[in-house]
Amino acid sequence: MTRKNKNSYKRIFGYSFIMTLVALLTIFTVKTSAYNCKPGDTECEAAKANMQQNQAAANEFSNKADSVAGVIDQLNSEIGSLNGEIAASENKIKELKVQITETEQKLSETQAALAEMLVNMHFSGDSEPITILAGSKSISDYAEKQAREDVAKQEITAASERVKTMREELQAKKDEAEQTLESLEGKRTLVASKRETQKSLMAEYEKNADEASALASYWEEQLKALAWTPPSNSVGNGSRSWGANNTYPYRYNCPQDNVRYSAYGGAVCQCTSYASYKAQERWGIVNTWGGHAYNYVNAVGYTVPSTGIRTYVDKNPAPNTIAIQLGGSYGHVMWVESVNANGSINVTEYNVNWPSIGCYLGDFCSRNNVGSAGTWFLHFD
Repeated sequence: MTRKNKNSYKRIFGYSFIMTLVALLTIFTVKTSAYNCKPGDTECEAAKANMQQNQAAANEFSNKADSVAGVIDQLNSEIGSLNGEIAASENKIKELKVQITETEQKLSETQAALAEMLVNMHFSGDSEPITILAGSKSISDYAEKQAREDVAKQEITAASERVKTMREELQAKKDEAEQTLESLEGKRTLVASKRETQKSLMAEYEKNADEASALASYWEEQLKALAWTPPSNSVGNGSRSWGANNTYPYRYNCPQDNVRYSAYGGAVCQCTSYASYKAQERWGIVNTWGGHAYNYVNAVGYTVPSTGIRTYVDKNPAPNTIAIQLGGSYGHVMWVESVNANGSINVTEYNVNWPSIGCYLGDFCSRNNVGSAGTWFLHFD
């Protein structure tokens, strides 16, 4: 299915923009976390960065195309509404034309009927006063005939005026309807022009999305060839390492101050407080995501304004990151000092309970060759 067909499918079935974005981000996360680069392999890292950059661009253009598609749908709806109003106006004009014709006919017939009435009022077709007088038996008879003629004339005038007024009112309505029709057709033309512009924009976004997606696929193939699979011996708890430099400001308070108060995003002498301190010491980023390991997995998208450093989470071990192990009620976090060739990590940490190797609750510990399999890593780049 092409990207364009996918977009059409989503529009037909009413997918929301948010759901589309979530799906795209899920795919993006799976792709980027599926490949590991051996520490120090700059060619692999460059291929991975290119893949990520182009996939992000493809997602962005796809989202823009979906957004424009929504605008087009709205414009189509507006055009449909305008077409309905235009059809109604055209029907109204037709009806008014018929009524005007009927009214003009009525006016003609009324005038003819009233004129005929005058002729039939025993005036022998002549309504001159001298003729009326000649045909009258008396002055009173003459006056009565004259009065009837006057009334008839008044009725003719009144009836004609009524019909004429009706015709003028209908003509005014017709003129108004024609003006409305002209305005609606102008609006329809304008909206249709906007729709064509948006269609061109959507086509451009879809083309850009396809091109970026093709590039992402290319770099993904390069990455597949360069990707590194950590050896199976990347599993294990490691061994106690002595002589590690502990810069934690509360190191002289631990373990006696364990959980008495919070600092650096966690209780003092706890693993989260120490790991957050190391992130702040190394990267200048302050923990605002919470106090136990499960929060660290979701600590994505935080930025240091002064440096532009931004957080993301994956399963690729790297120095100067926070390793996150999930399990139990709170999980555990460690600061990654370095990564070994076999994928294991060397860490410093607080509050891990392995007295057999010299690590105690609420106190500092450093371990080498800790397995990284199944571990999440909070990066700062």
